[in-house]
Amino acid sequence: MKSGTRQIVLIGGGYASIWAYRSLVNELLIEMIAGKVRIRIICPDEFHFFHGWTAESLMGIIGDKNRMSPLSEVFKYADIVKGRVVHINTSCRIVQVNLNNGTRSSIPYDQILLGTGSADSNSIEGLSEYAYQLKSQNAYDETKSRIHNLVRQAAKSDSPTAQKLLSFVVAGCGFTGVEVAGNLAEFIHASKKHYSSLCNIHPSIYLINSKEELLPGLDRNFRRIRQYADKTLLQYGIKVLSQLKIVRITDKGAYLSDGSFIESEMIISTIGQTRLVLDGTEKMERDSEKRIVINSFLQVKNHHGIWGAGDSVQVMHSRTMSPCPANALWAIKQGEHAGRNIARAVLNQSLKPFTYKGLGQCASLGIGKGIGELHGIQFTGWLAWVIRWFFFQYFMPSKKVMWREMADWFYLFISGKRKYVSIPENEIRIINKISINLLKPLYEN
Repeated sequence: MKSGTRQIVLIGGGYASIWAYRSLVNELLIEMIAGKVRIRIICPDEFHFFHGWTAESLMGIIGDKNRMSPLSEVFKYADIVKGRVVHINTSCRIVQVNLNNGTRSSIPYDQILLGTGSADSNSIEGLSEYAYQLKSQNAYDETKSRIHNLVRQAAKSDSPTAQKLLSFVVAGCGFTGVEVAGNLAEFIHASKKHYSSLCNIHPSIYLINSKEELLPGLDRNFRRIRQYADKTLLQYGIKVLSQLKIVRITDKGAYLSDGSFIESEMIISTIGQTRLVLDGTEKMERDSEKRIVINSFLQVKNHHGIWGAGDSVQVMHSRTMSPCPANALWAIKQGEHAGRNIARAVLNQSLKPFTYKGLGQCASLGIGKGIGELHGIQFTGWLAWVIRWFFFQYFMPSKKVMWREMADWFYLFISGKRKYVSIPENEIRIINKISINLLKPLYEN
């Protein structure tokens, strides 16, 4: 490393860091090649997990590896430090990292991006012991395993036992909760093709909605989307309980705020997010959700050279002056802009404010059952589903992984079956060969 090299550190391997890195490479590649700038990524994981396909992966359509982008590929021109940040010394500009190999390292920085994201909330009594969550990879793995095991057990059981086994509660009425509930109902229905013993079994799925209406993050004017979601959930047989909260969870089910109890074999929580407070950042201004408050240039207030993007920070919308939503798209756009401003700071150029207005929101309640809005225009059904599908393909960090994931979709549409459920190996080989051959010309290009 040459003397005087500018050190840029990105904390986290999520959306914010990935798109900040891309902006930095676009703006500073010449300086990086000349040894004037060095980028380091600090993350304990080896992969970026694309959360857009969570429901489809849970329900056996997309393979887990086909939503996991290797960080070594994503951050091709950066040094990846595999470990967890345990302290940031903002005075000396040093990051202390506990490395995965058990040692500790001190990493200097000139510019640093806080892209630590968020974690599942454990604010309900009994949630961490008895409920299932989705945000971390371990939580996702446990949730997927539980769903598939319950379906297999039900298929081998008598009707009363099967009915009891296929009882679920989904907590949270936002896009994730609605998406999980709809895809879960569709998955169980699709499983009846493989397990004839389930044909007369009707799963019990409750969606607990603490608000008056579904999808509280949507503007109240988007009635068409809400009506479509209500209608689709009703067709699935999902029972939506509005203006109620889960107050306690046990191994038998969930107690609600009205004193009632729902017996359930599995409770899936999508109720919200919590933020990690890194040692050394305690004095940074935070909002009521523990998000670090940053200015319009995406800098942490009163901390020169410290930037933020994604779920861990509060960014004010340039038009509404309300906090920007905490979701993947906003993390991507904030990371992209933060990267540009970091590059401007390195090059001694003037900074530019974050003025992104938003694009829209979308979700899939099952194959062909999409909901979404794009610049205020509402879409439902197949059109919304296809728009979402192409949108997610575009934002997949690794194109190699994207092609493998697309092959999973080809398998589904060609065979009518989900590859990652119990399906004979000979059928998998045949359809794999067909889908790979169809995609090969695109992949090679």
